Amino acid sequence: MLKGQGIIDGLEILSSGEDKPYRVLLPAGLVHMDEDEASMFALGAVVGAFGDIARRRG
Repeated sequence: MLKGQGIIDGLEILSSGEDKPYRVLLPAGLVHMDEDEASMFALGAVVGAFGDIARRRG
């Protein structure tokens, strides 16, 4: 979903033996993350992208 919305350029998940197995490609570069960092990043990105839309009332 984040890639489809243009928030990230790509995601790679390496073997679980890695210290930070998540590789998130952003327009600013490649960021290495562990599971907790990746989940908080994803939550923040979704809230940032869709939070305003969710708050609008019809």
